[in-house]
Amino acid sequence: MGWIVPTGNVDSSATWTSEMLAYDENTGNYAYTSVPRNGWSGYLELTVDALSCDRVRGWFNEGIANVSNFELDVYYDSGWHTVQSGEPVYGEYVEFLIGSTKSVTSMRFRFYSTKAGADGGRCYEAAFWEVPAGPTPDTWNQILYTSEPPTPNAWNQVKQDVGTGFVKLLYV
Repeated sequence: MGWIVPTGNVDSSATWTSEMLAYDENTGNYAYTSVPRNGWSGYLELTVDALSCDRVRGWFNEGIANVSNFELDVYYDSGWHTVQSGEPVYGEYVEFLIGSTKSVTSMRFRFYSTKAGADGGRCYEAAFWEVPAGPTPDTWNQILYTSEPPTPNAWNQVKQDVGTGFVKLLYV
């Protein structure tokens, strides 16, 4: 659980170089692609075994300040869904929310240049957020207390009585 790095990649346009550097857990190097003047780069798709995910993140940059648009899609429910389209944020990790928890198997991204010259797009790192498995609040066990919240020793007893699962305490 937590941030999961991709396990593979697909460069269907064959325009990216050093693709594996986009998920080597080192922001000191990057995968790179050329971005044509007034056009989109090819996609770099990063893959992972299916996991419960509600967000992805990436650290992106441009070559010489000519990239003006960025698009990031996530694959779930048998299709691609755009979670970011617009001016990119560069030089730091940025999280992109999916909107709800989905079974995700890949993300892809590309860059666009509307500036006077061609440029390049860089991905320093990307990862998937794995949502912990467990009960939802509607399925939690409920224990009723008629006094103040339990002391730490009482809390340990509650955990032992209920087991290792989640506990919802109601105070009245």
